[in-house]
Amino acid sequence: MKERLVLVGNGMAGVRTLEELLKLSPDTYDITVFGAEPYPNYNRIMLSPVLAGEKTIDDIILNDREWYEEHGITLHTGDPVVEIDRVNRWVVSESGLEVPYDRLLLATGSDPFIIPVPGSD
Repeated sequence: MKERLVLVGNGMAGVRTLEELLKLSPDTYDITVFGAEPYPNYNRIMLSPVLAGEKTIDDIILNDREWYEEHGITLHTGDPVVEIDRVNRWVVSESGLEVPYDRLLLATGSDPFIIPVPGSD
């Protein structure tokens, strides 16, 4: 029976880790991914051209939904994890979905610090 791996965060670092795990040991894990954003993994470095209208979000997708399906990965976009129960080993998403895990990978990225000065809003 495969171990259940839950990845919290669908960004570049976490998905890159999955790519390596799949390359080294493709049959070890039953993988579930949660991401707060409504898209599959995309290149955040290229977000400025999307915001400027020079590219579309589809242009910067790194792993499309088919990639997740081909690798047997369950992807939950737009549904961030809001609770981790370390004793019972499950995560709970914003929508109320409870998913058990054997291994948990947290790769949630960061939020920029906005200096609290007049005009920063």
